[in-house]
Amino acid sequence: MKKKRKSLQQKLAIIFTFIILFIVAFSLFLYKNATDTIREETYEKMSVQAEYYQKILEMEVSNGLTQQLEFFNNRRLVFLAKPNSGLSIYEERESVLDVRERIWIITESNSLIQGGILYIPGTEYRITSASINRMTQSDLDDMEYYLQTAGEELHFDGENFYSVRNNMNFVFIIFYSSRQIVENLSLFNVSANGGSFIYHVDSDVMLESNSSEVTGRMILEQLVRDEQGVYERVQRVRLGNDNYLVFVGEQGKLGIFVQYIEEASLMEKLNVFWRYAILVLLLIIVMSVVFVLYTRRVIHDPLNILVQAFGKLKEGNFKEHIYHNNQDEFTYLYQSFNDMEDRLSQLIDEVYVQKNLAQYAQMKQLQAQINPHFLYNSFFLLRRRIKRQDYEGAEEIASHMGDYFKYLTRDGSDFISLKQEIEHAKSYAAIQQARFAGRVRVEFEQLPPEAENIIVPRLIVQPLLENAFGHGLEDKVSDGILRVGFQREENLFFICVEDNGEGIGDEVIADMRESLEEANPDEITGMINIHRRLNTCFHGNGGLWIARSSLNGVAITIRIPLEEE
Repeated sequence: MKKKRKSLQQKLAIIFTFIILFIVAFSLFLYKNATDTIREETYEKMSVQAEYYQKILEMEVSNGLTQQLEFFNNRRLVFLAKPNSGLSIYEERESVLDVRERIWIITESNSLIQGGILYIPGTEYRITSASINRMTQSDLDDMEYYLQTAGEELHFDGENFYSVRNNMNFVFIIFYSSRQIVENLSLFNVSANGGSFIYHVDSDVMLESNSSEVTGRMILEQLVRDEQGVYERVQRVRLGNDNYLVFVGEQGKLGIFVQYIEEASLMEKLNVFWRYAILVLLLIIVMSVVFVLYTRRVIHDPLNILVQAFGKLKEGNFKEHIYHNNQDEFTYLYQSFNDMEDRLSQLIDEVYVQKNLAQYAQMKQLQAQINPHFLYNSFFLLRRRIKRQDYEGAEEIASHMGDYFKYLTRDGSDFISLKQEIEHAKSYAAIQQARFAGRVRVEFEQLPPEAENIIVPRLIVQPLLENAFGHGLEDKVSDGILRVGFQREENLFFICVEDNGEGIGDEVIADMRESLEEANPDEITGMINIHRRLNTCFHGNGGLWIARSSLNGVAITIRIPLEEE
C-alpha cells in the first residue's frame, strides 16, 4: 500500500500546532507568575505611597512645632514680658502688632495650622493672628489648662489637635485643623473602595476620610500586633464578606496612620487582564492558522536577497535598492527596506539640526522659571512698607518689581545687551536687599561703558544672584556681602558673582564645578543650564567657573568671549 505523502502545508500546520500549544502553555505559566507579581507590586505600591504622604503630613506638623519654638527668638517679645519695660506707647503698640503679624505668618504658611494664641502673663496680653486683648479670668484658666500639656507632644481638645510651648514669660499654643487633616487623608485613597485614618492612641481620637462605608474603628479592632505590641505593617483584614489590604504606618506626632483598600477591586483589574490575554491568545491561534493555510511558496531566495541587502546597508551603502516581481508580502518588505534606506540617509543629514533644536528648547526653558516664593515675598515686603506708611520705600520696591517681571515676561530675542541684563539683575538684587535689610549688603561695580553693548543670552546673571541669596547668604544674620564685579582680559570679559556665605566647604565647591562638566547630569540645575547655554552660544568658549571667593564664600565667574557674534 502506497504511503500517503504529506504536503508542505500539512507539515507547516503540524509545526505551527506544536508551537501554538507551547505558546499557550508558556503563556499560562507566565500569567500565573505575573498575577502573583502584580498583586505583590500593587500592595507594595500602596505602602510606598502611604509612607510618602505620611512623611508630607508629618513634615507639616514638624514645621509647625519648629516655628512654634523659634517664635520665642523674636527680640520684641522680651520688651512685652514686663510692664515696666521702658517702651513708649507707640513702641509697645508696634511690638504687639509685630508679634501678631508673626502669628499670622505662621498660620498662613502652614496648611494644617488653624490658628495660634500667645499668652503674656506679665503684661496680661492675649494675642492671636486676628486680635489683641487683655487677659480675663477665663483666659487665665485656659492658659493653666494648656500649661498642663506643655511639651513636644500633640494633644486633642475635643475638636482640634494642639501643641503648647512655654518659657518663663510666655505661653504659645498652636492649633492644627482636624478638618484640614481629614481633607489631606482623602488624598491617600488609592481607590473608591478604600480609605485611610489617623488614630491618636493617647487621646483615643480617630480622624477618618469619608471615601468608604467601612469605619476605621472596625479596621482597627481587626489589626494584629506582634509580641512587643507593635502593629504589623502590612495585614489582611476580613470584614463581612470582603477582604481588605491594610498598611499601618509608623507612629507619628499625629498618631498611627492606617490605609486600607478592598482586595476585590485589585482582583477585578487582573480578571480584565485575563480576559484580554485569552482574546490575544485566540487571535494568535487564528492568525497562525491563516498563515499556515496561505503559505504555499518557498521564501528562502527572496529572504536571502533581503539579508544580502542588509549586509550592504551595514557596510554603508544606502543607494542600492532591491525589487520583487511578484505582488506579495515581499513586495511590501522590499519597498519598506528601500524607504528605510532613504529615511536613514535623510536622518543622518538631519541629526545635527535636531541636536541644535534640542539645545535651543533647553535655552527657552529658563525664561519661564519664575520662583513663586520670590513673588510672594516681594508682595509681602511691599505690603509691609505700605502698612508702615513708608510710601517712598514701597514705590521703590514696586518700581523694581515692575522692571523685574517686565524683563522676564516680555517677548523678543533670546539675546540682549549686557547693560540690560545687568539692570535686570540690579532690580532683583534691590528687592532682595530690601528683604534682607540689615543682614546683606549688595555691591555692584560700575559696568565699563565699552562692555554695555556686548550681546549675551538672557537671564545669565540674576539666577546666580538668586543662588547666592538662597544658599550662601540665607543663614547670614548680619554682615552678609554679595558683590558683582567686572573684568576684561584680552578677548575675554568676566562677570564675577561672589559672597561671604558660610557652610560651603571645598569639597562641595569641587562637586559643583564637576557637575558643570558632566555630559549628561541627572539633574539640570540653574547653574548647569546657564553654563550649557553660554557654552552653546559661544561655541565652547563661554561658560561658568566656580571657586572659593576672596570673601571666603563662593565665587561664580561668567566667561564671555568678545570675538563671538
